[in-house]
Parts: sequence; C-alpha cells; structure tokens
Amino acid sequence: MHLKSSRYQFVLIFSFCFLFSGCAFFLNRPVPLSYDQPEPCREFLNRLDELVKEADVRDASSISVLGFPYLRVNRFLESLKKNVKSDEEKKDWVRWMQELDLESRKKEISNLQNQAILSIETKDVRKMDRENLYAQVKSCSYLLLNHEQNGSDFYNALYPRVEVPNEYSFFLRIVGLYPFVALPVALVTESSREKIRKRFETNLRDLPIEGKLKAFTPEKKIFLPEDAVREIIEASMRNPLAVPLPEGIQVENLVWSFAPTLIQDVVASYDCLGRVVWKGNRVDVDPEKPTVYYYLSHAFLKGKPVFQINYVIWYSERTGESPPWIEKGHLDGLTIRISLDDQGKVFMVDVENNCGCYHFFVPQEERVEKVLSKTLRFDPFVAQWLPAILSGEHLGIRINSGWHQVQRLIPIGHLADSIPYTLTPYDVLETLPHEEGQTESIFNSKGIVKGSERVERLILFSMGIRAIGSMRQRGHHATELIGKDHFDNPYLFDQNFLFR
Repeated sequence: MHLKSSRYQFVLIFSFCFLFSGCAFFLNRPVPLSYDQPEPCREFLNRLDELVKEADVRDASSISVLGFPYLRVNRFLESLKKNVKSDEEKKDWVRWMQELDLESRKKEISNLQNQAILSIETKDVRKMDRENLYAQVKSCSYLLLNHEQNGSDFYNALYPRVEVPNEYSFFLRIVGLYPFVALPVALVTESSREKIRKRFETNLRDLPIEGKLKAFTPEKKIFLPEDAVREIIEASMRNPLAVPLPEGIQVENLVWSFAPTLIQDVVASYDCLGRVVWKGNRVDVDPEKPTVYYYLSHAFLKGKPVFQINYVIWYSERTGESPPWIEKGHLDGLTIRISLDDQGKVFMVDVENNCGCYHFFVPQEERVEKVLSKTLRFDPFVAQWLPAILSGEHLGIRINSGWHQVQRLIPIGHLADSIPYTLTPYDVLETLPHEEGQTESIFNSKGIVKGSERVERLILFSMGIRAIGSMRQRGHHATELIGKDHFDNPYLFDQNFLFR
C-alpha cells in the first residue's frame, strides 16, 4: 500500500505517459412550444438548450449525448455500452439515459428565471409556465426516441457518442509543466498519506480532541435485517441490465438503515454539519439544522453491477489550525459512500472530501485477496479495514475539527445523547430555493460549487484539475493528482483490488 521510494526516480521520465493518456450561439428568438413532429421537436430541444446556456443554468450532474438532445449519460451508463447486447438491454439502457436527460431538464427549467420562461411562445392559449414547458419537453423526448430508435443506424450512431469527458485538462498540464511538477507533488502527497496513516493507527482514545465530541445520528431509527436487504437488492436486479434499481419505500428504508453516525469534534459552528441555504447570492450552511444529503450510484464488483448509497455532509468553512493554508476557505464537506454487493452486504466504504481530495478506501478485509499496485502511480490508499457492524448498530465516522478529516470508522450502538440529522435528496442542492422562491443550483455549469474557490487552484493547476480545491458536484470529483481517476469511476474497485 506504500508507494515505493524507488518509483520517484521514474516519475519525471514517464510522466508524459500520464500527460498524453486519455487524451454556439445564444437564443435570439422565441421558442415555439407545441410540436408533434420529429424535426420541430429536435429544434425545440436544441433551442431550449441555447436558452439554458444563455441563462447559465446548465445542470452538470450528467453529460449530454452529442446529436441526441433527449439523452444524457454518466460514467456508469457509459461503461454499460459494451455490455448491452440484446434489443431489450439496449432499450433499457437508452431509457435510462432518457430519464437522466429529463431529470436534468426539469432542474434547468426550474432554475430558469421567470422572464426566460415567459419569453417562450406558445401556439395555443395555454399559460406558459414551467409545468407546461416540462410537459412539452417530455412529449418531444418520447416522440424523438420512438421515431429514431426504430432506425437501422440508431445504435451505430449512438454508441461512439456515449462518452463522459474526464476532469483533467490537457492544456493545464502542458502550461503547468506537469511532468516536472509531478515529482515534488508526489513527494508531498506521500508525506500527507503517512500522516493520515499514523492518525488511523493511533489508539482511538488517544486521538486529539480540540473541542467537544458531538454525535450526529439519523433522526429515523430504521434497521433492516440482512435478509430484508438481500431480498430488496435481489428483487431490484430483475431487469434486462441486471442492475440493482430499488425504488420508492425500498430506497428510503435502505438509505436510513445504512446512514452513518457522525462523531464530530466541535470547536465552533464551522464544525456543525448543516443544511445548505442561500444567504443573499452566497451559498452557505445553516448549522442549526443538521442535514445529510444522499444520492444513489452504481459500480462494478468482479464485473457485476453493485448498488451504492452516497452520504454528503456540508460545513460552512474549512478553517482552524489543522488544514494547510492553501486549503482553507468558504464551505467544506465529506462524501461517505457505502457499497453493497449483490447479496446486499457492505463490502466497501470509501470517503472523499467534497473537493475530490483525500480519497481513501475501507474494504472488508476478508473480501480482499490483494491490493493492486500501479506502475508509477500511488497504490490504493486503504486507511483501515471495515469494522463489523452488528444488527442495531450504525457505522460511526470520527471527524476532526476545522479540517474535517476522517480519523476512524467504528461501530456505534445506541447513543442516549446525540443530535438528530435529517436525510435529504442531493437533487435539492441542484434546485435550491432562494427566499423569494426562485431556485438555483449551488453548482455552476462546470460542476463547481459557487463561491468555494481556494488559493490551491493558483498553485496546483499543473495537475490539470480545473478549479482544484473547490467543492464539486457529483460526477466531477477528480481524485488523483498523479495520473487520472474519478470518484464515480465504476471500475474503481476492480482496478484497485483483487476480490475473493
């Protein structure tokens, strides 16, 4: 798990391998609303995209498929394209991309200003509002899909365009002299890893406490037994793609059942996880209303799709004595991801800061045969092995003050003195209402949290990560400085571990 010191002499020579790896106009006329033919529908969706671009409210949680204005894709769906063979699998795969597009368009329509909505013409007497606009989007989406999917060249044209760009800028690495800067960055990164290892190796009772430890626990006490979780996961995989897709109350029960207990060292309000709010035009966190945001995702374990629950917490700032000065700034947060195998058992927890920094793995030890080394890159960072969590217990996450780094994962039973937090869908962050009711995403069209910039971006831009250090939207977390990788890489586990 340690990057051998002998590798450093090769970083300068071979960094170019990483360097070269993976290497419109605005709306100026009204958009008519009522269409019932493919070409007018395509024009309608394209012009709506222009309006969204002009208003700068593009939702970056998924990526548009070029030439198919009714489809969007994420990294997991991109990875599935080589697996879909039968007509039924292909249709299911395309429907999923269509759903992603509709979800994003609904958010974009919500975030458009009223005057933009009113500027859209209709061919009938219906009042133009967001509900009618979205209804027309859905109508055109289904019309276009049904019309084009029957074409003989539909999938041949679609497959090469289903791709998600990486979060690394070739240009930034060129101008930042990445091959030469990579060596000192690798040395600093290894030093940081050693400090984190020592923190995890420290006896739990000897961990420093700067303020007072406070426990934040889920307000709903739901504990699903193992057989119930297994039944939900197995039943949800009965679809053409064999992907776990629980719905409705099943999702709610799973999310509450696996929600972690957060043991936070609290010095001041900046250590209290809270609800994200608008304060004027600035994104802020209300520490008086403890909130954890969640979203679902998928990855692969030994080549088979698995189900993941992501828990995202936010703090008002990163500050205090612990964090490096270049990392300090407005807003901070953590993403804790719990991955279940096809039997509904937790085999992996991994954690990152919401900037994509400090990503580490906590696998179930008996499931791992080998941690895989990588040539001229850091080995997967395994901070500790996953502790056994018994029925009626929650996974406990111990977090330090100011820097908000995880110090330990432990099992936690009933706590008499704790602060309840609510669970809220992550989508709320992408359509967060202002006081007057107008919604706005906390993320810009590049997937960066507005107002969360760090000095770090002026110093480490050579690593190729745009706005490095800023808090980021799901799907935009670059996790490696040397080489390239992403938190939502669906092959992340299989590329880093050999599982039993």
